[in-house]
Amino acid sequence: MASARYTLNIDPEDLKPDEPIEYTKKQKATNWWHYNWKIVAVIAVVVAVVGYYAWKALTAVHPDQQIALVSAEALPEEVSDALGRALSGLVEDANGDGQALAQVRSYQLDLEGLDASINAGSTGTSTSTSTVQDVGGAMNELTNGYMQMAQSTVLNADLTTGEAVIFLVDEPETFQRTYGVLSAADGTTVSEEDPLNGVEWFAWSDCPVLASLDLGEYTTATGETMDCQEYMSRFVVARRGYGDKTPPYLDAGVALFETITEGATAQ
Repeated sequence: MASARYTLNIDPEDLKPDEPIEYTKKQKATNWWHYNWKIVAVIAVVVAVVGYYAWKALTAVHPDQQIALVSAEALPEEVSDALGRALSGLVEDANGDGQALAQVRSYQLDLEGLDASINAGSTGTSTSTSTVQDVGGAMNELTNGYMQMAQSTVLNADLTTGEAVIFLVDEPETFQRTYGVLSAADGTTVSEEDPLNGVEWFAWSDCPVLASLDLGEYTTATGETMDCQEYMSRFVVARRGYGDKTPPYLDAGVALFETITEGATAQ
């Protein structure tokens, strides 16, 4: 029993246990949010990220035809856009997404100078190393060599997927000797030992359909206005040869190739 001195002057009401607090709905919600808002924030971010990529995948427009353009010069963006728009008017909706779209993918690759650039970059040689100009030249050669290797790697990877049926190249013989993917007149692959024997391509300017495309003009880095058709006149158009492995929409690609080369004589 507790000593009287400890219970003296104690109100019996003070000895009663506290009654449970009844929170309102608003108080309960506030209390829950106080302890869980970080979890909610993380979930919201995850949902937003997943939703973004899902939306991007569902709404992305996939080209019905991808045209590969290989040149030592960078393809001006205005020329690329004009080509895509013009060729889109000639393709069919092969993938059934409700839109007919042709996409030009360019590869800046100096096929003639590729080996020389790589060799110069790997050896680091130059005519002289005694001046700042020589060092700068050597660094430019090294950088160019690695850029060429990177572009070649990308092109090789895309050739493996085989999406591009049509090729636009301005060094056709060197391109064919290097990659050997262009076809004969019947669409078959040519001999690896003699990749130029039987291969077929058409000069851009000799193709009435291509030469009549309204491509407009583009602006050079120096501010000059140039004709897009004049820019494209140095290219030839060819189609890829396929063996047993064929890409999706090959028939549509062949149909486009026949359309743009109609009336032209192969070289």
